[in-house]
Amino acid sequence: MARFKPFATVALIIEHDGRYLMVEEYDEYGKVVFGMPSGHIDAKESILEAAVREGREETGCEVELTALTGIYDYVKDYETIYRFCFAATIKGAVPQAFKPHDPDGEILGAKWYTADEIFANKAQWRTRLVGLCMNDYLKGQRLPLSLITKVVP
Repeated sequence: MARFKPFATVALIIEHDGRYLMVEEYDEYGKVVFGMPSGHIDAKESILEAAVREGREETGCEVELTALTGIYDYVKDYETIYRFCFAATIKGAVPQAFKPHDPDGEILGAKWYTADEIFANKAQWRTRLVGLCMNDYLKGQRLPLSLITKVVP
């Protein structure tokens, strides 16, 4: 019997002046969609390391994680995704334009959205996790990063 292997992903909610940084990309059907900076946790990478890396790759900025906003157990008909969503800030000056360093070449760009714009454009979300993560963030859910313990061999 084949071993079950769920997908483990991270996402970042980066807020600045009442706006939220979203990345735009093509979905598997060629449609432009958006969502928070996010991606898979790589082999031999901790959850926190993955979140910082994804923030850097998808926005071109160094980020600092400030809190865990939620863990999502997303079971679809063909896959299972465990998402760890974090509140984060950009280190240093916040740029006007973003230059992703996306090694996969999937990110079209990053731009700021208000919460109203995010929810008004639900049809363009990359995944329904965008709304679930944003709702928890907006209701003030913040858990300490210390909930995640990196076990060193």
